[in-house]
Amino acid sequence: MTKQNKNILIRTTAILSVAAISALAALTAGCESTEFKENVSWNGSAPAQEANNNQESETTTPTANEGGGGASGVGDAVSYGSFKWNFGGVKGGGASQQGVQISGLSLSPGGLSFKYNTNLSAWGMSHGQIGALACLFVQNSSGQWVGGKFDWISSSRNTRDFHNVYSGYNGWSLAGVPNPCNAAFVIISPDGKKRSNVITGTWKR
Repeated sequence: MTKQNKNILIRTTAILSVAAISALAALTAGCESTEFKENVSWNGSAPAQEANNNQESETTTPTANEGGGGASGVGDAVSYGSFKWNFGGVKGGGASQQGVQISGLSLSPGGLSFKYNTNLSAWGMSHGQIGALACLFVQNSSGQWVGGKFDWISSSRNTRDFHNVYSGYNGWSLAGVPNPCNAAFVIISPDGKKRSNVITGTWKR
C-alpha cells in the first residue's frame, strides 16, 4: 500500500467515526425526550388527584372562634316577648333582664318553688323586703302564653301558693288552659323596669 492510499484510508475512517458518534448522540437525545414521567399528565399539568391534594393542603383550618358563639349566662327558657299580660293588673312587658337569676322551678297543684341563684339584693332589696312581683304564665290550648302577676315575693321566700290564681285575682282565669300545661315563672322588680330570667316547668293541677 502506498503512502498516499494509507492517508486516504485514515481520513475516511475518522470521518465515519465522527458520523457514527453524532448519530448515536442524536438517538440518545431522542430517547430521553420521549421518556414517560409518572407525575405529569398528557397536557403537562399535575394529575387531578395531586392537584386536589395540593389544594387541600392550602386550605386554612377554621379556628375555634369561627362560626361559634361565646358562652352565655342563665337565660330565658322561653321568649319573654311572647308573654301576654292578661291578668294581675300589671303590664311588665318592658322589663329588661338584669341581676336576679333563678332556677329549679317545681310546680304542684297548689303552688310552686324555685331556687335563687342571685337573689333580690341585686336590685337593692333587703332579704325580707316584700315588693317584687311574682308572675306566672301558662300556655293555653291555642299555644299562647297568658298570665301576669299573681303575688308578691321577697328573697326570704322561694315558694308561692296559687290561691290568687284559682280565686280570680285581678282577672286571673285558667279557662282554655289544658291540664297539664306548660308554665313559666319570672320575677319583676317593684318599679317594673327589671326582671329575672324566665324558668319553666310542667304544671299538673
